[in-house]
Amino acid sequence: MKTDFFGYLPYESQISFTGGKISPRQDFSDVVAWVNKHSNLDGFLYPPNEQQLRMADISSEEWQEVPNSQRPAFLHRIPPSHELCLDSLAEAEDARKSSGSFIIHLLAYLFGVRLQFYDWWFDGRIPVKSTHHIHLTKKTVEKFLSHCYQLWKSWAMAEQKLITNILYMHSRVPSYEWDWEQFMIEYMVLDGCWKVASILNKLQAKAHKERIRVLCQEFGIPMDEKLITDIVTLRTDLFHETLWDKSQPCTATNGSGFAASLHIRKLNQRLIPAILGYDTPYVRTPWWIMGTFSF
Repeated sequence: MKTDFFGYLPYESQISFTGGKISPRQDFSDVVAWVNKHSNLDGFLYPPNEQQLRMADISSEEWQEVPNSQRPAFLHRIPPSHELCLDSLAEAEDARKSSGSFIIHLLAYLFGVRLQFYDWWFDGRIPVKSTHHIHLTKKTVEKFLSHCYQLWKSWAMAEQKLITNILYMHSRVPSYEWDWEQFMIEYMVLDGCWKVASILNKLQAKAHKERIRVLCQEFGIPMDEKLITDIVTLRTDLFHETLWDKSQPCTATNGSGFAASLHIRKLNQRLIPAILGYDTPYVRTPWWIMGTFSF
């Protein structure tokens, strides 16, 4: 078994799937207490402040704070909450760059959080409460991981890397605070979904609007023509003209941009299991409706 640690996953049950298992660490309750103590009321854990230090003099072992050097840390860590155990791997394989990475970012998608290996770093704020509005059972979690992991292992390395990066970038989106930033990253995810689907399902389309239509038609995802047009228009204006909702990024707008950033995220949340071939009614639910859905 290949064993590693990661966090922070707010789930206290063991997850067994074909090819491995995920278990809360023995100190899980202590990690939960640490997260609850340091996280904000808004459901995010923010970077701690850091301070530069320097030696008082060459002959001394005393350290002094450097004036005016305190700032929020660019990179920070969270205590690991879970252990990942995978079945035996090829000796030369680095699980953190392949199967291990896929599994933890797939979990991040499912539970609507960000996950990382215990001694790797996070940047920015980290959601510690789910940002994915779905209802899950333990059986569903195990079935989803089993199906996706076995399918992923059958793919070529290029497609394996693509879907892992899609999951990673999608889990990063709540860490961005402006609607235009979230929209920009989610559109990258949408483009990535198109790339994988076009390879695996041999889909064809040129214009961005047509790509979204083809994806929805292929996977049985409901369509809203006006929202598709709005999303593509916002993308074109932002990427090519630095316009956000006909205005400047980081300024107040009439709200259509904010809504679009939510809609495109919910569309991607349906595309991901569809591309991974997982049969769930969730894929066929409207992505422009607020609420919690069964997965």
